[in-house]
Amino acid sequence: MTTLLGACGSPGRGGSGDVITIWNNLSDAQQNDYFRQHFAEGYHGKYPVRFSPKADSTIDRLIQTALAAGSGPTIIVTPGPSSFVSSYWQAGYLTDLGPYAEHYDWRKKFAPWALAASEVDGRLITLPASYETMVFYSNPATLDRLGLEEPRTREEFEAFCTEAHGKGHVPLSAGNADYKGANEWFVGLALNHGAGPEAVHSALSGETHWTDPVFVEAIDRIASYFRRGWFGGGVGLYFTNNFPTIYQQLASGKAAGMLSGTWDFPNLSAYFGKEAGNDAVWQWTTVPSLGDHVPAVVWDLAIGQSAGVNTSFTRTGAAVDYLNFFTTDLVNIIRSIEEMNFAPPPIRMAASDFSTRADPRIVKLYSELSTAKSIGYTTWTFFPQQTETYMIDYFENVITDRMSAKEYCEGIQSRFARELSEGRVPAAPKPGGGLS
Repeated sequence: MTTLLGACGSPGRGGSGDVITIWNNLSDAQQNDYFRQHFAEGYHGKYPVRFSPKADSTIDRLIQTALAAGSGPTIIVTPGPSSFVSSYWQAGYLTDLGPYAEHYDWRKKFAPWALAASEVDGRLITLPASYETMVFYSNPATLDRLGLEEPRTREEFEAFCTEAHGKGHVPLSAGNADYKGANEWFVGLALNHGAGPEAVHSALSGETHWTDPVFVEAIDRIASYFRRGWFGGGVGLYFTNNFPTIYQQLASGKAAGMLSGTWDFPNLSAYFGKEAGNDAVWQWTTVPSLGDHVPAVVWDLAIGQSAGVNTSFTRTGAAVDYLNFFTTDLVNIIRSIEEMNFAPPPIRMAASDFSTRADPRIVKLYSELSTAKSIGYTTWTFFPQQTETYMIDYFENVITDRMSAKEYCEGIQSRFARELSEGRVPAAPKPGGGLS
């Protein structure tokens, strides 16, 4: 430990030299205060940790600008391994964490798939700081009033949306006014739940192409759902709906459901129940199957945030020690789930790790997710960066009928093939392998 923490040299610009810095994009002041108290001031290592909150819409640009200027935070966070990690590594901004893996026993603490997806050029460059999956949200009171049940199959899903729409409700609250990246959530649903995990893994491995009919049909199908007004109430409204509108629609009963990620667990509390001044309740279940021969339950694997060490901070060992605390301190992480609904890193945890104070919906999620066998592949974790960016930007052309699904898939394939040849595709576990 002395050797690891004893990295010396002149103070680097990834911090002041005697202070470890981290920037993060949390939802509100309460979350920022909690993070500062428990994940910054709660660390008792060789150097203190200073936390600076940043807006979700600007943090990536601020980090990029700072890194280009030779500074930036000690701990560099990104929205998953597909976003910026490879380019940061090639630019020399991120430290190789491999030499520390054995000392901190990361191979046993983290789910193997998550560490594999965090490697670039065969080297461990970041640690997964949170993980998540896609789920189907509902308000049970709304479903009772409309006489609907949570859908499990494509036929049930289409009937659910048709019935809700026919009764004057928004079938699924959705929008990207606050975050254009929301587009890829629905692309991923089309691929993993419409085409299926086997097909996606085959294309990620380069064995098949993204232009294969199974993908074209899946993209065309979900685009047709948008054009029918099932997502957000219509394509035009999808572009103008912000997150408060989306959550309020679900809580008020205007929307019958919502397809989103488990990152929304902490966001919903402001719209449901005592904190919101109502008696509304939210519930989650797995995403329905949207294609033929697709498993009834598919858990979309996603690293919601990756974290690495800035090479300009010369006390590397000290920074890595804090990174280990940030991502593996089980007591701190469980407490943050129970008290703030924070998404945890993909470390090993069981229902017995939670106290009686824990929200049963949260315990259910991580208990079931940790034993999942049928897994899917999110774009922000398992796709290379340029391909992911294209999928986000050009999906809007498909749902507005300015580009066909076939043309869209051709664009995915051309970019993916190039990045695959350059070794930029993150490692993906085989279907059926689960999280262990």
